[in-house]
Amino acid sequence: MADDYFTLSKAIIPEVFTDYTQEVSTKTNRFIQSGITTSNFDIGNQLLQPGNVLTMPYINDLSGAPQVWNDKHDIEVDSTSTGTQYGFKFAQVKSFGRTDWSKIYSGAPIDQVIASRFGAYWARVDQHQLLNVVKGTLSNDDIANEKVFDDSSNNFSARGFLATIAKMGDLQDNAFSVIAVNSAAYAQMKANQMIDTTTPQNTIVSPFGTYNGMRILVDDDIPLEGQVATSYIFRTGSVGYKVATPENAVEVFREPSKQGGRTSVINRRLAATHVMGTTLSAKALGTINDEFDPEKLTDGTMWDCVVDPRKIGIVVYKSKIDTDFIPKKKATSATPSTSGSGSSSSTPTPGK
Repeated sequence: MADDYFTLSKAIIPEVFTDYTQEVSTKTNRFIQSGITTSNFDIGNQLLQPGNVLTMPYINDLSGAPQVWNDKHDIEVDSTSTGTQYGFKFAQVKSFGRTDWSKIYSGAPIDQVIASRFGAYWARVDQHQLLNVVKGTLSNDDIANEKVFDDSSNNFSARGFLATIAKMGDLQDNAFSVIAVNSAAYAQMKANQMIDTTTPQNTIVSPFGTYNGMRILVDDDIPLEGQVATSYIFRTGSVGYKVATPENAVEVFREPSKQGGRTSVINRRLAATHVMGTTLSAKALGTINDEFDPEKLTDGTMWDCVVDPRKIGIVVYKSKIDTDFIPKKKATSATPSTSGSGSSSSTPTPGK
């Protein structure tokens, strides 16, 4: 009886695999699970329509003083005002594969690894793009003036935290649910005994605990520049997030003549990550095309604010971190050349 090998083509059924990877990426994405993202923002099925930009209408709040009611004057009817937010459409594709030789030579279960880890891969991508979009929008000068408390000459403290949420004015105590910090800032919080040690009954607490009732998320993609740490404090539903599946989202294919025989899987998807109350700027709309690099969205000039800044449900706290809590980076050294020319060459980067 022939051996029943586990292969990519058996592991990945396109109709099922797409839903599976999305379910896994959603379950393992701490930012989605924390409640700061919402899929309830008005983009309809735009992700599957042509174009690189999403259009999201919004309606401003009702305003104006009421009239005095009597029978001497007609009642004046005010209209509601509307506007438009523009968001970026992330068109993404990733392929992983293995050669026949690598499977035989290594003995590793490569097919199982690829099939089981694709969802976790997309979770990391989603977290990275969320932090990039948040960094970019909160770097816009007008938004930063209203939403960023820069206390980088002082250590992370309760006073600094309170000064940060005070940026929300009379909304400061409304539904902040998450504080996201770099691991160095988290270590500083622990040293300052700022982590909540008591948990209300029937409350689910993240592995990193809570602070002032807010869930703590720790991610080293959050900026740490020298001794200055950036921390983001989120309200529930402050970031719109949605993923759509295009036609031929998943394909498994074999190339028998490539590298002695190669089997690969391709996963395509379209995604949106958008800070509610902001919009792509005129500069961005004039720049974005099919070749646009999403990493450029960290530039504050790519974003504008379209609502009262207090209604943007994120504030930023910049604080100083003791050097003891900052992970040490491995030192790099130059390797002297032995060619006798007097020049030296750097140690080559792995994989290059």
